[in-house]
Formats: sequence, C-alpha cells, structure tokens
Amino acid sequence: MWLQHLEKRLNTQYEKVGLSSDEAVNLAAAFRLYGFWRMEIDTGHFFATEDVCRIFGLEPQDGPINLVALIARIHPDDMPVLMEIYERASAERLTYHNIYRVKANAEDYKYVRTVGKFRDKPGTGGEVVGITYEFFEKSPGVTFFLDDPNA
Repeated sequence: MWLQHLEKRLNTQYEKVGLSSDEAVNLAAAFRLYGFWRMEIDTGHFFATEDVCRIFGLEPQDGPINLVALIARIHPDDMPVLMEIYERASAERLTYHNIYRVKANAEDYKYVRTVGKFRDKPGTGGEVVGITYEFFEKSPGVTFFLDDPNA
C-alpha cells in the first residue's frame, strides 16, 4: 500500500495540553515497540534503535544493521512494494507510510507500520528517516501499567 503525504504539517498538538515533545514521544512509545531509524542513500547503511531491532527479531547493535537479516524477516510478498516506496521516497523527496508483515515467529507474521520521509543531508545524496511500530490486538477492558512511573 502506498500513501503519499503531500501536506507536510508540523504536529504540535501536545503543546496545547502542556506536554513537552519528549513527553509526547514517551507516551506514544509507552505500550508498544516504537522505534526510529535512518537509511543513508549513498551507502545503503541502515541504522536503527533497539525497538526496531526487537520488532524485526534482531539483536540491537551499534552501527549499521545487517540489511540481509532485516529483509529476511519481511514477508516476501511485501518486499517489492517496500523497495518501490524507498526508491520513490528518496528520488522524489517524499513523506510516506506503509503497512507490511514481519515474522513474529517461525510460522506467523505480525503487521507493522512505518512512517518515513526523505531528509537532505549536506554533502550526500540524503537519507530516509522514520519510525516503525507494531500493531497488536486491543483487548477490551484490559489496562496495562508501567512499572516505572517516570517512563
């Protein structure tokens, strides 16, 4: 699925209720894996946070992530569309989002969403940066609490 965002608005709604940008990110990430990443266009290096690694079932690491291992976790039917999206986002300098399947275990897949955008980087061909998070079934009447009240 391809969805191109033509309007690039800055979302500062959190300020209207007295939240900081850090608090908004922490709230969004509190109850699901919600990771950040960037891919350098010139080198093809993919850098990801710990949550992205967990979503893909990879060990977190410093430095570039093994793209072969990451791609092996994506459903093969989704790869052609994902490749087109990254190519188009970098060539046309777009913001986008997509939904695709990632291995949850040896037999099953889970759905994840990625929101990304092209970003200029002086002296390079630029990079695509974004967030990825996993969907999960919402169970009615279930409440979850964090152990750390400062999170």
